[in-house]
Amino acid sequence: GQPDKTCNASVGETVVLPCTAASPGELDPSNSRLYWQIDSLVVHFFHNGQDLLTFQDKRYHGRTSLFLDQIKLGNFSLKLSNVQLLDTATYTCIYKQTGDHPNKTQKSKVNLIVSGKS
Repeated sequence: GQPDKTCNASVGETVVLPCTAASPGELDPSNSRLYWQIDSLVVHFFHNGQDLLTFQDKRYHGRTSLFLDQIKLGNFSLKLSNVQLLDTATYTCIYKQTGDHPNKTQKSKVNLIVSGKS
């Protein structure tokens, strides 16, 4: 599928890659999995109420964060700091509700284009 959104940033900036729940309403972060990936490369992983960065690609180490207090409101956006040219890619945001009432997986794509300093 085509990316849902395109973001532009310059090298060294901080960019927010937007991702929101398709159906708003209170979500339960403790029964949630949120993946940010480029193909199979893990950019950020949130699992059952906390960041789980064991599998995070080392290129992204220390540069990613979620808006943790807003996940329950359906804001899954990823903040990426100190953007590099190599970060240009299509990022996939995947949200899965687990637990007693698993709902369907939600997936959206954000295209990030990073330009060098002019």
